[in-house]
Amino acid sequence: MPSRPSYAQLEGLVEFLEQNPGVAKGLVRTTQGQIETKRKWENLATSLNSLGGANKNGRAWAKYWAEKKCALRKHCAGLSASMRRTGGGASDNLPALSALDTRLVAVMGGREFATGDTSLAVNPFPQSTSHSSHTELPIMIEIVETGEQVMQANNNSPILGMSHIDAIPASSTIPASPTPLENSIPTIPSAPRTRRRRRSSISRPLDSQMEQFSSIEARRVEAELITAQALAKLSENIGNIANALTSIANAISDVASKMPNP
Repeated sequence: MPSRPSYAQLEGLVEFLEQNPGVAKGLVRTTQGQIETKRKWENLATSLNSLGGANKNGRAWAKYWAEKKCALRKHCAGLSASMRRTGGGASDNLPALSALDTRLVAVMGGREFATGDTSLAVNPFPQSTSHSSHTELPIMIEIVETGEQVMQANNNSPILGMSHIDAIPASSTIPASPTPLENSIPTIPSAPRTRRRRRSSISRPLDSQMEQFSSIEARRVEAELITAQALAKLSENIGNIANALTSIANAISDVASKMPNP
């Protein structure tokens, strides 16, 4: 039996998440809601397994969705970053979202899915974010300083400034190859190299944070399913105890009814 879901299974999963956005976003927090969510995933697993393809139980399908959600978030973040760098057009050869992925992104909130609501978002990685912000500051300063050095070198060049040529005494000889101009040329490509370093320093923390988020999301889904199973087992045990007490009460009542009256 293949482990990769078929297209029919993916389409069924998308329809289920569209009908249950609270389950898709992981917004169910109450005990009764978690039990109901577990029941829905088990029913969905029965339905999806009958379509052919991957054969998973409800817990495995929930884990698959958690991993799929994190991959979509990372892909959307990459597309958004590419569009910001190019002024609205993608240039990093990132693949476009499929029709099913587009529907999943719509379920999760559309454009805000990759960035989140900035007024409500809580940063789960404050140390990583703080570290990345401190590492980017020297790079930005380096770009500014490099540009200022280029401008200063051009202003000090005796070829570009006419006033410098007028101030040269008649007896002096002009060098065959002006040294200041040659020294100023190699400094120009330094800015693009610095910008490439800045982009790579941003992408590495982003990938690390998305991997950590994926791991946290998968563990959260697993913990919710374990909790729901424990609560269902507890409810079953309480029901068994109630049935036992009822049987004892009925037995006592039968014995009392058979005893002769004094």
